[in-house]
Amino acid sequence: MKLRIVDLLACPTCLARVELRGGEMDPGRPSEIATGELLCHGCVTTYQILRGVPRMVPPGVPAVEERTAAAFGWQWQEFVEMHQLYEAQFLDWICPIEPSFFRDKIVLDAGSGIGRHAHYAAQYGACDVVAMDLSAAVETAYANIGAAPNVHVVQGDINRPPFKRSDADGTFDFVYTIGVLHHLPDPEAGFQSLVCLLRPGGAIFAWVYGRENNGVVLNVIDPVRRAVTSRLPPSALPVFAWPLSVVFHGVVNFVYKPVRSTRLFGFLPLHDYMYSLSAFNFRQNYNIVYDHLVAPLAFYLRREEFEGWFRRKNLHDVRISWRNKNSWRGFGRVTPYSDASKSSLK
Repeated sequence: MKLRIVDLLACPTCLARVELRGGEMDPGRPSEIATGELLCHGCVTTYQILRGVPRMVPPGVPAVEERTAAAFGWQWQEFVEMHQLYEAQFLDWICPIEPSFFRDKIVLDAGSGIGRHAHYAAQYGACDVVAMDLSAAVETAYANIGAAPNVHVVQGDINRPPFKRSDADGTFDFVYTIGVLHHLPDPEAGFQSLVCLLRPGGAIFAWVYGRENNGVVLNVIDPVRRAVTSRLPPSALPVFAWPLSVVFHGVVNFVYKPVRSTRLFGFLPLHDYMYSLSAFNFRQNYNIVYDHLVAPLAFYLRREEFEGWFRRKNLHDVRISWRNKNSWRGFGRVTPYSDASKSSLK
């Protein structure tokens, strides 16, 4: 943990400031605090710093969120690789945002997993990038990106985030969350919680599962997830996920990819999405299959539902777009908002 992150943190329970107590430096990373405590000056709660990561999870996390964190925590300690294709995937997810948008901003990656997106946000010139996750994935994220001079890894909850804010002002210039909100018990409440972290004129981006064009997933895969695979211990799920991944990877590469330039392609279900996975190796597609099977909760949202989140928070410059015609991207800015404060996504 870098000392300056303390200036961004607050108690997730009472929002009072926190103070570092007894920090010990990491001998392998001279600029990092390896262990210590963060003491809340409001409710006098103590939060531990362990293995370089401040553990700012509030008490009383709902059981379903704990199950979700356990499931994804196991996943992101198993699938730890930082593949080269992740940069192109990240830019496709956040389209039309371009790398220059991150420059000099304080950025939050909400639900950061192994830190693959925060890695690129930091490379694109962000002043500081905070990679926050509720799960044990923070262990992998800290190993992957914690040494970067402008990256901080924090364990925390989207619904009660451990960052300073008031009714009029938040901490971050930009918050993004990719593939996370649709796994929360109340996805819109999670979105609203993140909007509250933005400074005036700040921006938020979210990517969520779409309901449109996802009939195969909704009618075949999702019932299996709900009834069987999400009830298994995460460490046992590969028994199901691995053989399914062999079939999935074969279909992507020997059905969808060869017919990409033919008329047949347009009749195949999820054709844009499936073709997009043909650039991935087996390990990456195995991770995707595992990801779809492990979550205790998964919501698939219609455009009007998703767009309503932005409208109900009175966001401006809202842009909703398809990704592979089966999921939704959304961007918006908070008030105050004027012509003078408008900036390009270029």
